[in-house]
Amino acid sequence: MSWRTLTLAWGFMLFMLVALPSSAMAHQSSYTYGSLAISDSGREVHYEVRLSSNDLFEALKLGEDRDATDAEIVAGEQDLRTYVFNRVHLVVLGQACAQDPGTVKVVNDGQRFAQVQTTVRCSSAISSVELVYDLFFDLDERHEGLLRVGAGLVQLTNARRRYVHTRGSPAPETRLGFLRSGALHVLYGPDHILFLLSLLVVIGLRLDANGLRARTIRESLRGAAGIVTAFTIGHSMTLVMAALGWISLPNRFVESMIAASIVYVAVENALRPDPPRRALVTLLFGFMHGLGFASMLRPLLPAEDVVLPLLVFNLGVEVGQLAIVAIALPILWGAIAMLGASRYRRIIIPITSVLLAIAGTLWFAERALAL
Repeated sequence: MSWRTLTLAWGFMLFMLVALPSSAMAHQSSYTYGSLAISDSGREVHYEVRLSSNDLFEALKLGEDRDATDAEIVAGEQDLRTYVFNRVHLVVLGQACAQDPGTVKVVNDGQRFAQVQTTVRCSSAISSVELVYDLFFDLDERHEGLLRVGAGLVQLTNARRRYVHTRGSPAPETRLGFLRSGALHVLYGPDHILFLLSLLVVIGLRLDANGLRARTIRESLRGAAGIVTAFTIGHSMTLVMAALGWISLPNRFVESMIAASIVYVAVENALRPDPPRRALVTLLFGFMHGLGFASMLRPLLPAEDVVLPLLVFNLGVEVGQLAIVAIALPILWGAIAMLGASRYRRIIIPITSVLLAIAGTLWFAERALAL
């Protein structure tokens, strides 16, 4: 084996390890889902925030990073309220107001949440309220607080921890917020990234009557377009249906099947250099990935006029997956061109298949067995 081949093989290992999360058990970037509104009377501010049951280990003092049970959330209500309102502050500009202690309840809406609600009451009409948000940034610097204000969406990040809402002002820009959320859900979701990578690893190979050969750039692009189209059709269908409440499956089952999709494709890659019916397989697994996307979108949708946010979020998902394809495809095709189809099949495919299968298996065990 030449030094060039060894160098390229190690380069691929590094590429895949960078693409993998630092731990195959790690969660993707965390989110909370909130809403903020000034009452019709103008004297009350209503605030609600939903925290995933996966993100409560510190707030509930569980001692380890794991999914909190319903009983633990109910029993830890006081700790959870304290944790949230030590980090989230509602400031009514121009007057002193009273904030109630808040309530906590368990909510199932595609996934399990601890929902914390509070109301700030003032003696006179409120002109504006400032939300100061510092949840989870100490644990996850990529954390986002997604805040619904009317029909609009505000994204609170490490760089933007304050938002001022003025009574009677139009809702914040909706389209860019939902577009960005859709794209980041793919780009910050390692399971979606690895599923796309597992599909693309063999896209440059073709097995025909003349044996195994490398596809041309045009053939590779055409093959990638077919895969992306199948994935888009699959996840778009279930994303729309689940976001509108037409279908619902347990979140643990959905997330487990997303992990299983990575394992299946990785094993198929190792067994067959040019897997048949790959577009159909992608379409079927795309259904599950769409349900995964919907679990993020559903808490964000306004009560009315849901069509535009839904479509824009889905467009953001497409932008995210196309960005992954645009980066990965030239690297993969270049590797086949340098090594040749046979050596790529002998060296690169086993490396990527093992790494992908390990990550998918660990995720599956974590999600299916609630480890």
